[in-house]
Amino acid sequence: MYRISLVHAKDTHESPGSQARLADIIQEECPSLAKDALFKQSPFVPGGHAQTIYAFLGYYAYYAHSLLKPKFTREIFLLSDGGTIALDWALCKNHTNRPIVTVLSGVTGTSCDFYVRKCYKEFVRLNYSVVVVHSRGCGGSKLTTPLPFHCGFTNDYKEVVDDLHKRLPKCPLFGLSFSLGANIMTKYVGEEGENCPLIAAIAVGNPYDMYKVIKHLDSQRLSPSKIYDMAILNFLKTAFKANQSTIMSAPVEFNIRKIAQSSSIMEFTEEMTRKAFAYKSAKHLLDDSSCGPHLDNIRIPTMFLNSLDDPICIKSLIPFEKLVSNPYLVLALTVHGGHIGYMGNSWPTSWVELPVSQFFAAMLKHYHK
Repeated sequence: MYRISLVHAKDTHESPGSQARLADIIQEECPSLAKDALFKQSPFVPGGHAQTIYAFLGYYAYYAHSLLKPKFTREIFLLSDGGTIALDWALCKNHTNRPIVTVLSGVTGTSCDFYVRKCYKEFVRLNYSVVVVHSRGCGGSKLTTPLPFHCGFTNDYKEVVDDLHKRLPKCPLFGLSFSLGANIMTKYVGEEGENCPLIAAIAVGNPYDMYKVIKHLDSQRLSPSKIYDMAILNFLKTAFKANQSTIMSAPVEFNIRKIAQSSSIMEFTEEMTRKAFAYKSAKHLLDDSSCGPHLDNIRIPTMFLNSLDDPICIKSLIPFEKLVSNPYLVLALTVHGGHIGYMGNSWPTSWVELPVSQFFAAMLKHYHK
């Protein structure tokens, strides 16, 4: 009942260094994902909704802790179009050959997110550097150009990765992503194909199809999942309000009243985001932003971690056929865990950092040249 299922091609990719196949490497070197591995949810956090909400509330605890004891060093990264984004670094000094894990969080996510903090602590223990890449206008930073962000905008992440690859050529690069960030990172890895500078990537709670996941959330009128729809909409409205004057300076006809009165994510996307990026409709933007069509072109080891009781990225959106047709891809599927909750053991304890750190350690050993 609690066993983790690994879904992948019959013949997964063969490491050029060790000649071991990707699925075999995971079986031998990732005990939290190997045959008979279990993820058993905590009895104090039962079910997908409880798991999801628990992790969300953990943000506030870590945000308060970060005010008292910050552990990240902030870098303001200048983009080619004059925009800026905030990079939060851990172990950023004295780079030699230390691996660097680049992190993309969820909608308007920050380095204070519960799952980000849990993973970063494990990577620091392993002596990996960590850099959390915020979206434009997020993480306490302000927009410096009218262009905001959207769910499939890969340009900024690409610029950061290219810069790190050029600036620190001896440091192996990894990509870790969650929720909306998982869609962006997966799309980026597919767009780059064989030219991707990352050694490996992980996408946790990937929505795969942005139009369908938002339609699903917006349709939850009398369901507990409506909570997530309204929470995400509030995040988007808050980010817009914080940068309203800058966004409105673009030569675009926005209707502030309609943006403010948007009652769904789709309405907000139609009134603000698609106009900011010159798409003809919200559906056009969301279809163009989805990572699903790019899965076939991924050419680095990439692990997806999804839960069957995820109330946001539901099972019907997981593209199983695409995942088993590309030898570079592995899906780790759990029965429980909610949307990036993964609170296990008797007393709620985060589990996600275990498979994440084990996978990257194995990929560093077998795929780093």
